[in-house]
Amino acid sequence: MKLIEPTHKTTKQNRLQGYFSRVSQLLPAGKPSTQGEETVLARFQRGLDNRFIMLRNHQLEKLGPPFPPILVGPAGLAVLNISQEKGFFKAKDDSWWRMNKNSHRFDPARPNLIKQSQEYAKKLAMLLDVRGKVHPEVTPILIFANPGVNIETINPAIRIVLMDGIDSLISTFLKSEEVLRPIQINYLAETLEVMANPEKAIPKGEGEDFFGQDLILPDKKTPPKPPAIPVPTEIPIPPVEEKLQLSSKQWIILGVLLIITIVVLLVAILFALNII
Repeated sequence: MKLIEPTHKTTKQNRLQGYFSRVSQLLPAGKPSTQGEETVLARFQRGLDNRFIMLRNHQLEKLGPPFPPILVGPAGLAVLNISQEKGFFKAKDDSWWRMNKNSHRFDPARPNLIKQSQEYAKKLAMLLDVRGKVHPEVTPILIFANPGVNIETINPAIRIVLMDGIDSLISTFLKSEEVLRPIQINYLAETLEVMANPEKAIPKGEGEDFFGQDLILPDKKTPPKPPAIPVPTEIPIPPVEEKLQLSSKQWIILGVLLIITIVVLLVAILFALNII
């Protein structure tokens, strides 16, 4: 499994700040949720193959904490709400109850981790929809990293996984029907990275939408235009006089001959009519 985390810009620290930074990294106190998440993600990295991508600590919104781990793979898109809670709980449909240590009775627990997980899934779907990104249904999964938890479940609205059930969850992902192809998995992962870091651009021509259609269409080439041939608008026609090259006297003779010819024809026609 490929784990993608945001790259933080390094800032210059003085000696005192560097000393406290190193000490805080060595001390485990105050970071139980982070340690539990590390343990869970390590199990996923060992169990899932390279077809799966996990995005962690990405801030998809300008304000607010980073988003829970997001898993993208052939089985689809899932949000992992990893909790460090311990104790006795009861889950029925979308209600969440916790056993009171004094009365040993179950009371409504706050926050409701089932509804919280559902809200994470709805928010991720909404963020993708607003940007016009087509995606499969987002599946919310509630995971408990603390082994000291006991949960009584009655038809829970979402899948609830304990530490000893993570291997079964991983097996389910590996055996599930393929919903996303490799190119779609990479495109969704890159989309989420860009949402968290707008300065990162998706390489041109490498993205496809959920249905496999290229998002970036190739430039259409215009066909070459044939060379323009000048066509004259007027064709010069020489006058009859210039073409025959006759003098004025010759034209008079031709006119007289034409008249005589017409008269002879008329006389011949009349003569022929009288004979008939």
